[in-house]
Amino acid sequence: MTEQNPGNIQAQGAENAALENNCAAVLSVADTVRTTLGPKGLDKLLVDELGNRFITNDGATIMLSIKTVHPVAKLVVEIADRQETKVGDGTTTAVVLAAEMIKEGKRLIADVGIHPTLVVSGIELGIQRSIELFKQKAVKINMKDASLAQVISTAAGSRMDGNQVVSLVSEALNILKNPKEKKEMVDLKKSIFLINNPVLEDMVFDGIVIQRQFFDQQIPDKMENVKAILLKIDLKEIKESLVKEVRNYDEIVRMKESQTKVTKEISDSICKTGAGIVFVSSVHADEQLLSNLLEKNIMLIHVSNEELLNIANALDVQVVRRKEDMGKISAGTFKSVYYDEEKGLFFLENHGQRKMVTIIISGVTKVTSQERWRAVKDGISAAQSALTEGIVAGGGAVELYISERLKEENLNSGVDSMGIEVVAHALSSIMRQILTNAGFNGSEKMAEIKNKSGEYGIDINTGKEENMFEAGVVDSAGIKINALKSAAEIVKAVLRIDRILIAHSPHNAVVGKSSNETILKDK
Repeated sequence: MTEQNPGNIQAQGAENAALENNCAAVLSVADTVRTTLGPKGLDKLLVDELGNRFITNDGATIMLSIKTVHPVAKLVVEIADRQETKVGDGTTTAVVLAAEMIKEGKRLIADVGIHPTLVVSGIELGIQRSIELFKQKAVKINMKDASLAQVISTAAGSRMDGNQVVSLVSEALNILKNPKEKKEMVDLKKSIFLINNPVLEDMVFDGIVIQRQFFDQQIPDKMENVKAILLKIDLKEIKESLVKEVRNYDEIVRMKESQTKVTKEISDSICKTGAGIVFVSSVHADEQLLSNLLEKNIMLIHVSNEELLNIANALDVQVVRRKEDMGKISAGTFKSVYYDEEKGLFFLENHGQRKMVTIIISGVTKVTSQERWRAVKDGISAAQSALTEGIVAGGGAVELYISERLKEENLNSGVDSMGIEVVAHALSSIMRQILTNAGFNGSEKMAEIKNKSGEYGIDINTGKEENMFEAGVVDSAGIKINALKSAAEIVKAVLRIDRILIAHSPHNAVVGKSSNETILKDK
């Protein structure tokens, strides 16, 4: 009989305790969002310290609202944030995939006794092969394909006021279509500007809308074919406080003369362009400059840096950033410009340059307006990703297909096979969760379509087998691939952790070991 080393047993116990603890933290976070997955997913009521509350089923919003002190749980939130920032959707999918892989990985490590590096190695192979299969199943589309509207519907249709949200995004995309161009690679995130205002009504405008109340200038009701230029330079006049600091009278005169000269040069340069509007990001402008422009019936309008870039994108012109470049100003033309004084909205209608569309999103309350705004963003992100990476069958159909392929290919793959099985299990969990959220026995329903080609799923209304493409349930391949990559990052990190350390400084840490504590000190 072999005698076991008590020290090894204690170390193994500490490792398993850390893994168990981390796994529980990830599952706890995942459980808060997994019930939101799919068209029949449920909502969450979020309440902050001030009592403000809002209802949402948006995974990113829920994840970023979670307050947790557990370091691994925080890591899950960071991964979700990264997924949202990078592709704008798929946060819930990423978190569920991560949770399922960590749960299965923990079972192999703690219960079966497989070394973590072997499990992680198998997971890496499974992830790589899954991405290859996703790309193989992806179908390329363009702006004119009817399936693009289906992608938007799948991403945002189940959200609050989903049908109207889908209609808004689809209408914006129809405006951006250019029948003259064969290659239609449109950057939707730069071409669609969103305004969230519960006071206004839903609207899709072929151009740019700026929210401003104008009190200092007379704004014409409407101007046709008006030229515009964009400035991001300092237009401030000399401050009185600066003048008081200069005691030399001649120096003050020189400063004033210099300011007058620069102002005249800027005014003359603007007038030469024939512009009717000057957009500037500088909050303040020289009074003499304003007077000179008003004499020539030229409006100077203050806008934010973001609005300035949007206008530049729409007009396809450069923003002037230095006074030295005033002689090189290029002007763009708007088809029409008009101001709605009642709503405080300034409308800049597109001309022949690049298209820019504004979607105004309203709501009964500020809370509902924000939720509808998030749904619109998800729809736009899904459409952009679909145009770039192609589309695949939704409803978890493609994930189930890839899961079955991994299992088939993994029959004789050696020591890494169990790690690949972890990925296969996680992928199949997406359809299982969607069906569970719809009130079905997920495992039972999935058994009916396991041998299908990747296009077939379950109709969540009837419970019957259906071709997802024909049913219009399609997803962006890019969002799914990024969700899998995001999930893999946290899985590989968590499964390799064998201790939880509390670092007091770069050279000191406290290591928890069952009932004992070892203090590491810099000597």
